[in-house]
Amino acid sequence: MAPSPSTRNAWVQLYEARRATNSEFDARPPGRPPLPVPRTKVGFTLSTAEVNELNAWQDRLSDLLGRKVSTGETIGILTRVCTARLNRLGEAGKVKDLAQLVERMIGNE
Repeated sequence: MAPSPSTRNAWVQLYEARRATNSEFDARPPGRPPLPVPRTKVGFTLSTAEVNELNAWQDRLSDLLGRKVSTGETIGILTRVCTARLNRLGEAGKVKDLAQLVERMIGNE
């Protein structure tokens, strides 16, 4: 049974709102319609390995959802998963360096 709209994460609802279509309005003015959820365009530089990993995640998420997941959605989902993971680590999440952070993020709980 799917969770009710009030019990789902707000960010999941935002992604779903972007996908929602309103069939009441068949005709619309020319041009791109405004986004239902404001988005910000950003730029970043990734290595080939990072791009490949991001593409692999995008494909996995697309397969799981049965639809094409955008790169922005993929990054947003992965970012929120990492945020939740760090929140679970709490104060024990204080780290000295990148290697220790990665170990705590992916290590056994």
